[in-house]
Amino acid sequence: MSPAPDPGELRAVTVPLDGPGPDPLDLAGAEGSLFAGPALALAGRGQAAVLELPRGLEDPGALDRAVAWLAAVPHRDGVARPGSRLGAQGALPFDRGRPGRLVVPELTMGRDAEGSWATWVGRSGASVPDHDELTARLGALAARAPRRRSDGGPGGPPRLRARPDPAGYARSVASAVAAMATGPMAKVVLARCVDATFARALSDATVLRRLHLQEPACTAFAHDVAGGRFLGVTPELMVARHGPEVACHPLAGTVGLGGPDDEAAVAGLLESTKDRTEHRLVVEAIERVLGPRCSALSVPTHPSLVRLHSVAHLGTLIHGKLAAPDQPAEHVLALVAALHPTPAVGGVPRREALAFIRANEAVERDHWAGPVGWVDAAGDGEWMIGIRSTTVSVDGTSARLYAGAGIVAGSDPAAELAETTVKLTPVLEALAPGSGPLLGG
Repeated sequence: MSPAPDPGELRAVTVPLDGPGPDPLDLAGAEGSLFAGPALALAGRGQAAVLELPRGLEDPGALDRAVAWLAAVPHRDGVARPGSRLGAQGALPFDRGRPGRLVVPELTMGRDAEGSWATWVGRSGASVPDHDELTARLGALAARAPRRRSDGGPGGPPRLRARPDPAGYARSVASAVAAMATGPMAKVVLARCVDATFARALSDATVLRRLHLQEPACTAFAHDVAGGRFLGVTPELMVARHGPEVACHPLAGTVGLGGPDDEAAVAGLLESTKDRTEHRLVVEAIERVLGPRCSALSVPTHPSLVRLHSVAHLGTLIHGKLAAPDQPAEHVLALVAALHPTPAVGGVPRREALAFIRANEAVERDHWAGPVGWVDAAGDGEWMIGIRSTTVSVDGTSARLYAGAGIVAGSDPAAELAETTVKLTPVLEALAPGSGPLLGG
């Protein structure tokens, strides 16, 4: 672990681009950082600095220092829109105390509804590239973005190992329901893991492209992590901060789509007491965290339907205004630290739910369901929950994927198992098209 360079030894420049610029997924390729949502995309290449978080989200001083480091780099921003300031991206582990890292790319392309821009970071004595040079460099990087391996596909059906096996997962759900009958736990999200092994190396960039085509309205992300490349397309916003404005969009309560009775399934989700209870617990927990931090907070009394390609969720879009006018607003990393893990991926109460997860899940979650996003020099940023994801190994011959379900007092083990299968299937299909049925019913 080497320290980040002195921010005074660097400088950054952001310039608008003519036209949309290259596809962010192409630019990120197999080694860059990517955050590509419906409203904002940021694709970075190279590493100007790595901001280490040795104790993850448990060290507020390290989070403060990361934002202060970004703010201390001299920066000329010729765009002045959300995402155009000097920033860092990262995928943090689910375990909030595990080490994490934020990467400041050497070159970042941003894109929103108004246009595109490029941010360059270099040594203070280096020659600053002009608009044409930056445009040419971005195009060249996107055209030859390394894939690490061929796009030839997995070479046949993958070998799958479920941990726990389906029967074991159903038993864990039943144990959780029993624990709720005698203890304080009101909700816990239990995940199961599937390890897939392939005869031929995958292209992680191709896997991400397939995931993005499945769910273009979700946020695509990709990061190098220990053991491989963590990538996915997530629908769930943990928290966004833009100036004093804060927003969260928790999702909890799920039904699978793609059958002849989709409309009945959606109607059933909207009327389900079990799913509405599960969702309400998430919203109430977020409200308890944000309420004291906001001078105004808008929390709808009823959830709305968030309809995706393979599933539909109950969702509640929460908006707030941080702090009082005479108080500084917390930066987005502090908000992530306060919220993670939300009950959408953890449980209620948090301590008891996390203890149950540690005791009953067969495999550590690593980066699955951890925070994924970006932070800039002003403390603004957007952080999603890293679900609908997979970690592809460095050599591309294996991948690990997870799915979880929210367990409450009324949960049925068979139904929760089926929900995890619905969530795992599109990710496995992106890894190896046609292999979804291998997961079973």
